[in-house]
Amino acid sequence: MCKQFIFWATEYLNYYSLIFWGIKLFLKKYDVKTGRKEWVENVIIIVVSAPVVWLCADNYRFAVYSNFMSHILILYMLLFIAIYTKTKINKIFALIVIYVYDMRMIDLLIVAVIHEVNRISRVVELDLIHMGYSRSIFLLLISIGYYTVYQIILKTKLFGYLEINIVYQWILCIYSFFGVLCFCRVYRFSYTEKLIQYWIFYLVCLFIVCGIFMFYFIGVKEEEKNRLLIMRNDMLESNYQSLCKAYDENRMMYHDFKNHMLVVNELIQEEKNKEALEYINTYIHRTLSINHRVGSGCKIIDIIVNCKNAEAVEKCIKFTYEIDYIGEIGIADIDMCALLANLLDNAIEASEKIDEEKRRISLKIKRVNDMLFIWSENSMKEIGKERSNFFRTNKENKILHGLGMKSIDNVVRKYDGHKEYEIQKDRFQIYISIPTN
Repeated sequence: MCKQFIFWATEYLNYYSLIFWGIKLFLKKYDVKTGRKEWVENVIIIVVSAPVVWLCADNYRFAVYSNFMSHILILYMLLFIAIYTKTKINKIFALIVIYVYDMRMIDLLIVAVIHEVNRISRVVELDLIHMGYSRSIFLLLISIGYYTVYQIILKTKLFGYLEINIVYQWILCIYSFFGVLCFCRVYRFSYTEKLIQYWIFYLVCLFIVCGIFMFYFIGVKEEEKNRLLIMRNDMLESNYQSLCKAYDENRMMYHDFKNHMLVVNELIQEEKNKEALEYINTYIHRTLSINHRVGSGCKIIDIIVNCKNAEAVEKCIKFTYEIDYIGEIGIADIDMCALLANLLDNAIEASEKIDEEKRRISLKIKRVNDMLFIWSENSMKEIGKERSNFFRTNKENKILHGLGMKSIDNVVRKYDGHKEYEIQKDRFQIYISIPTN
């Protein structure tokens, strides 16, 4: 009785872990904001998943392993995530298939290795297939393995780049499917003599495929790094040129100051007070426009905002900002560049797509104790209920565009920060908070 209870408890735990951590992984990766507390979200996943878990676990009474149950898991997770995240099914299908099949492959690999050990050993004999304590311990370790895989994927950037590269998605999707189809027969004790050789061949091919993808991953990362360096250098050059221009204009105005005062004096003597006031206001406005530059005490923030402000003005975008004295912060220049420059680039790109009179960007940056708060709002083209394509671009290099928002996410994650955004009909708001210590 105790053996059966432990077995069925671990059997249910196994499927719950596979489904729960898989769904949580996609919700985290897609940065889903529902307004619910996390424990409420967890309860929803557990309750809604109960019938599927029962169906998969109870299937053991008829077949110790069934590919049909894998298809049920994929279909359920696909529908749950698509409904919960309002994401198109075709965007997440291959990724969910890869997740489910690869998790099942871990199961099959361990069973195959232990099965081979049992075949050649006279001492060790573990039954990981039939009901018993060995099977229960195995399922418990597999459940812990699902959580470990969840944590690893959550902290790595490979998932994001795999999401962008559709070709690799389908390569791994099909490859995983055939792997499960081939090796699931270990549960039926089929072709055991050459099982490990087949597994070695399969894993070697998998390492080759993953190695090619790693070269792609490294190449994209290097391209992203170069893009940020070029962006920073361009902004440094632009900032230098802007300072030189402002210095020259200030020098000219100082040189002409005497003449301006003579004109004002002449107008007052002729009792043309209205004209004198208009002349003074024009002079003040021109002076302010020359010297209207950010001075937050943080060099990289000043450079980025000043440059993006100039770019926005050139593109007829009304750019307003409210920036406190920030001072030195514990965020590397390259990371701040990736965060703030990409944030403003996205805002400028979105504002460019609408009529000039509607274009606007608002930026607020404040520092409260050891926290840096960044709030940005920009106008954009009106969108309907379908918002899953919001971050798509019309640029030729779509991969690098996709990396813009991912660069922001990576910086926020690197410094243990927090990000929230809201998409309204014709407006986009984003709020970021990052520790500065």
